Amino acid sequence: MAGIGWKLEAMLERDSLGSSVGVFLTGAAVTSGPWLLTTLVLVLMQISAVSSGAGLHDAQAVITLVYATVIVLGAPVDIVLSRYTADRVYERRPEQIVAPLRRTLAGCLVGFAAVGPVVMLVSGAPRALAVPGVALTVVVGAQWLLLSAAGGLSSPGIILRAFLVGSPASLIAALTLARPQLLGAPGYLYGFAAGQVVTLAMLLWGTLRALPAEEDEGARILPAFRDYWLLGVATLAFHASLWVDKLVVLAVRGGAAAATYATLAAVAWLSVVPACAYVFVTVETALYRRFEAFDVALHRGAPMARLEALAGDLRAEADRLLRGVIGVQGSVALIGLMVAPAVVAGLGLPGQAPCLRWLLVGASLQVLAVAATLLLHYFDFRSGALATALTQLIATAVLTLLIGAPGIGYALGCALACAVAIALVRRRLGRLIQHTFLSQPYPAEE
Repeated sequence: MAGIGWKLEAMLERDSLGSSVGVFLTGAAVTSGPWLLTTLVLVLMQISAVSSGAGLHDAQAVITLVYATVIVLGAPVDIVLSRYTADRVYERRPEQIVAPLRRTLAGCLVGFAAVGPVVMLVSGAPRALAVPGVALTVVVGAQWLLLSAAGGLSSPGIILRAFLVGSPASLIAALTLARPQLLGAPGYLYGFAAGQVVTLAMLLWGTLRALPAEEDEGARILPAFRDYWLLGVATLAFHASLWVDKLVVLAVRGGAAAATYATLAAVAWLSVVPACAYVFVTVETALYRRFEAFDVALHRGAPMARLEALAGDLRAEADRLLRGVIGVQGSVALIGLMVAPAVVAGLGLPGQAPCLRWLLVGASLQVLAVAATLLLHYFDFRSGALATALTQLIATAVLTLLIGAPGIGYALGCALACAVAIALVRRRLGRLIQHTFLSQPYPAEE
């Protein structure tokens, strides 16, 4: 995130409780804004469905399917746009963001307008739900693209404002239109989509306000896709791994079971917000300082002994990061495991405490794998990051299908991904100096 690290350092220099809390909350907003939006909305929709009576399970299944489709298929475009935006902000050339963003958004609208009907047809959704399902696919696709752009601009305030207004609007409109005397289950989807349109409008308004009025029409985002294609593929695999178990449950057990499982998974994901904030703040401050010292020494031609010492400091900082994630997430997960029965009772899902506990274990392992994967990306070990994502995708899909009990396959898949990611981090960072020198471009001899 261009510029965020400097802001966090300035806040930490105040050396007060308020500044420390502010740093943590900033980290939570930046790292968790987009998917936290999805998580809370899914939970709220489950609660509303339970309180409103039967007949909304199919509508909830459509919502789950829409988010899975959008987040997975849109992931490569979203991550490259975020990286492109952050690069232009870092280079202080924001005028090169506007035109590529406009073109990418237009392509996103057209693309998801074509994908939506195919998804609804394959899922077998009735026409009354398929029509608002297609509309929701287009809206959410554009919404997530703008969430990525706002992230690249280091503007969590845009995301938070859109969430605080759009999510209540979705809930109120869905409950209102879902009344039997109005539209019933289709109204549930139409109302939910209407609230997401509000979120989309606020994201678009906020993003455009954060950009300069002038724009460079010659700016192109296509070169960024060539530069970051491996990042895009790894992101696609990672996001697919987040949803593949839900799709397996949907295919095997049906829409009602999938909606319940997606809600429980959403609750479990909420537990990783503190750990994600910790990772973000640590990477942007302590780890960055270690990396900067190594990079400066490298470019100034420091002796090998000095470079080896600085590389050792980087490895030690990476180890501290992973240990910190274990401490933070372990504490939160322990509380979650204890209160799981009360949570499922509050959601109106009795008997689902074992599933929620497995999902909490899986989420805890996953956030550790994410931290290790972030280190792989940070040091440009992109193939390692891709290997981790593919491990989780394949393992989670196969184990969820074979084991049958929801949650266990996901936890075991995350455990395998975690083991692979940590092993790769330790192995690759052990050869950091070798990798650094071998990756440097050298002019051809004449």
